[in-house]
Amino acid sequence: MTQNYEQNERPIQINNHIVVVNQKSTLLAYVLWFFLGQLGIHKFYLGQVVAGVVYLALGIIGWATTFILIGWVPLAVLWILLIIDLFTIPGTVQRINQQATRSFQ
Repeated sequence: MTQNYEQNERPIQINNHIVVVNQKSTLLAYVLWFFLGQLGIHKFYLGQVVAGVVYLALGIIGWATTFILIGWVPLAVLWILLIIDLFTIPGTVQRINQQATRSFQ
């Protein structure tokens, strides 16, 4: 019997049972970062909920208060974090995928 798995799923055999581990995609993380990064959606996708909430709060507070110039401070912090994410997303995805695989072995 042949089973088809999606591209981001990896089957692991454990004691004659097959467990399908849903792996995160670096490409999808970058797409989310590019289009929805200021809302922290890429952080939520990677399972980093606290960081996602921080990004979301910085984005909302920043854009809501730019008219009184205070908003540029949280936005500057957010943009610095987004630039850091630009370089750290591949390592983060790899670490998360390794942890998911390791937890079933």
